[in-house]
Amino acid sequence: MTDLYSTPHRRFPAPSLRVAASPGIDEAEATVVLALRPDASPAVCQEAIAAARRENAGLRAIVFDTDTTTAPSTSPLAECTRLGAALAEAGLEYEVQRVGSDLAEQVLDLATQHAALLIVMAAKRRSPVVKLLLGSSAQQVILEAECPVLLVK
Repeated sequence: MTDLYSTPHRRFPAPSLRVAASPGIDEAEATVVLALRPDASPAVCQEAIAAARRENAGLRAIVFDTDTTTAPSTSPLAECTRLGAALAEAGLEYEVQRVGSDLAEQVLDLATQHAALLIVMAAKRRSPVVKLLLGSSAQQVILEAECPVLLVK
């Protein structure tokens, strides 16, 4: 007899978060992870590209709008597509993902799965009270990452 109550059943497979990718990204031996807000300084993307070139690594990017662990995040597909075009123009192996339900966990999982050499994140100045009340994805990544984390304003 089948136990319908204790085992979770997925009716539909979870949708892929991947929006764009180069053909060779899955064969990349090294990885740099980029977490990018669309309103971030261009220096954030430039630092990630420079690190990927320096390490001869693929670049796996996540595009997000908010940097809190409690607020819902959205990532316009147009921003993901624009970043994918910029990374292709830079001549890198790349993958661009839209953000899932938890940015920090997604960044940490991506870094762990691909043994990332570096995580590059956009940082936004926030008061200690706001950090206390809302949390911070960047703070969680800094505390839990197994590799170095570079925050860029």
